[in-house]
Amino acid sequence: MGKLRHIAFISQEPKKLSDFYQKHFGFEECKVFPSGSRMVIDPLFNLAFLQSRGDQAGPVVGTHRADGAELERQPGIHHYGFLVDDLNEAVAKLPASLNRGASPQVSAGVGGPEGARPAEMRFVDPWGNNVDLSARGFLGREEKRIPGVRLLAVQVPDLAAACEFYQRQFDLEIVGWTDDGTVGLSDGTVTLLLTKTQVRPKSGVQYFGIQVSDVATVKRSLQDSGVAVSEDRPGQIHFIDPEGNRVAVSQTGWTN
Repeated sequence: MGKLRHIAFISQEPKKLSDFYQKHFGFEECKVFPSGSRMVIDPLFNLAFLQSRGDQAGPVVGTHRADGAELERQPGIHHYGFLVDDLNEAVAKLPASLNRGASPQVSAGVGGPEGARPAEMRFVDPWGNNVDLSARGFLGREEKRIPGVRLLAVQVPDLAAACEFYQRQFDLEIVGWTDDGTVGLSDGTVTLLLTKTQVRPKSGVQYFGIQVSDVATVKRSLQDSGVAVSEDRPGQIHFIDPEGNRVAVSQTGWTN
């Protein structure tokens, strides 16, 4: 089974996002790259804040730029990643028609351990979403704690086809569906929510969710820092982080 363990953001100020999630959710900063990109863990799940880079990143080379930067420069959630048992087996299961490339082990032109990334391979799913694969993990420790990332919502035009693709590729289990057009797939801990609903200007990844033990305490912490918070239903809120990313917070999680 593949395990959803990574979300990456294009960021104008990675330190600001890293500090924000450390302060309000107790996440741990686990890596700072030469480019200024940063990663935090919860410690099961990895959030990567990738420095948006301009022309100095160099020409396009495969799925990235020459110095390892992403092609995308606009801030926002950019891609997600799965921890797999065997990279070769996972790659062999991919349809031959999908675009794919190796993840460059370099950051701002600096290679070696300092620039090395957790991801080993990138593919683009049939709906244009960038997905990373890694058999070595995303710097997490597979320790389940709360607060922790437990949801990723991805907008797709064909729920049935996307559900079949992700089930076949990662052996995810269906844990819920709704009449308004969503399907929840789980790796046993984190839910991939496939939805037809679009809440941001771009299609694909829409938002992610963090499960907490006391949503009221998190709400007060965010509001005390001047963050606007909306209540979706009892026990669940959402907010927009300092760079415009939508985040849901739930006391009960998203397993059904």
